[in-house]
Amino acid sequence: MSQQTTPTWMPPERAVFLSRLLNVAALFALLGVLAGSLHLQFGVGEQPCPLCIVQRSGMFAIAVGPMMNLLWGIRARHYALSILGAVVGAAGSTRQILLHIADPTDPGYGPEVLGWHLYTWALVTFIIAIVGCALLIMWQTPYEAGDQGVLREPGLLRPLSVFFIVWVTLVAIIWIVIDLGAVGLSVIPECGLGECPDDPPDISGLGNLGGWYAVLASGVLAGILAWIFERRWVAKAA
Repeated sequence: MSQQTTPTWMPPERAVFLSRLLNVAALFALLGVLAGSLHLQFGVGEQPCPLCIVQRSGMFAIAVGPMMNLLWGIRARHYALSILGAVVGAAGSTRQILLHIADPTDPGYGPEVLGWHLYTWALVTFIIAIVGCALLIMWQTPYEAGDQGVLREPGLLRPLSVFFIVWVTLVAIIWIVIDLGAVGLSVIPECGLGECPDDPPDISGLGNLGGWYAVLASGVLAGILAWIFERRWVAKAA
């Protein structure tokens, strides 16, 4: 760990630990947003439109920054990658919002949550991500601490066990990857090798409960794989 170069109100080790918690929390927040969209697709059977796919891609792009921060250390450039992803996703959300408000009689696409359609909530998510990453970029202390990631330095501060820190990090990352695989594979039968249909037909989903069970199953699988990788990491580090 490098020495602190400027005075700070928080020790570098604590700043790194807090930054890691924020990055893990961001990944689980994105997983929550993605869980709703995946349930809508695989449970209810409502296929995503092309702009919906763009917005999902933006969500996964946001996750790249926190994943890199956790694996290889807190860096401003990692947050910048998330901002770029959020900008792309926000452009897709804005485009979809404008398409539906252009016609006052247009009821919008998909279901509403608290009076707003999912693409509107997606725009809110992208804006929060942009602002949050910008604020974290200005927080210099974690960069000065020389963080190398949880797999190299898992126990900078030990209010939690090393196992818990590494395992939770791996759960979040693996779960994101599983969701990415599910979304990527689902695009193939919907779009084939051509353009995705503007208004894709619904499919036979797993049902309301079945959709949530599938989302939960992906989380359980992520937990099991994370435990296996964590045990192997411990054995290799021993």
